[in-house]
Amino acid sequence: MSLRHAVLGLLSHHPASGYELAKHFKSTLTGVWYARNHQLYPELGRLAEDGFVEVVEEGPRGRRTYSITDLGRTELRRWLVEVEPDRSTRSETYLRAFLLATVLGRDDALTVLDREMGVWEANRAALQEGLDKAEGSVPPDDPYVLATTMGVRLNEAMLDWAHDTISRIREHRAGP
Repeated sequence: MSLRHAVLGLLSHHPASGYELAKHFKSTLTGVWYARNHQLYPELGRLAEDGFVEVVEEGPRGRRTYSITDLGRTELRRWLVEVEPDRSTRSETYLRAFLLATVLGRDDALTVLDREMGVWEANRAALQEGLDKAEGSVPPDDPYVLATTMGVRLNEAMLDWAHDTISRIREHRAGP
């Protein structure tokens, strides 16, 4: 996935400033895609140069509101329909899970898993809170609802995995 298509996807819902897009990346796309400001603003410039977005409003302190163009919608659709996603998994979380069993002793592994469970539970709770707030005010097939439901379920799967792994480590490993 590219930052370019993530930005086009967000702008397909409504116009937004770079600041608003950055907030969406932190809230709506948490755990899905991450973009730093030093990546986001240059990408908005490139998208404008390519005709995929346009500035529809300029405000104080250089604030610009961007809107997706018809060409941008065509590109986003092309990417969704024609381009095969990268299905390879490159995840620090998966790497740590693999190394957990080979590098750490029992107590350290349990400590790491407990810490990770706290993160996954906090993520799950925050996403669920967003879903609960949206319930009744947006349709069930709203993109935010669909993506956030996926995020909740992914965090639940990680929590289930961690519970299972903790049980296995406690059952089959001795001492620290």
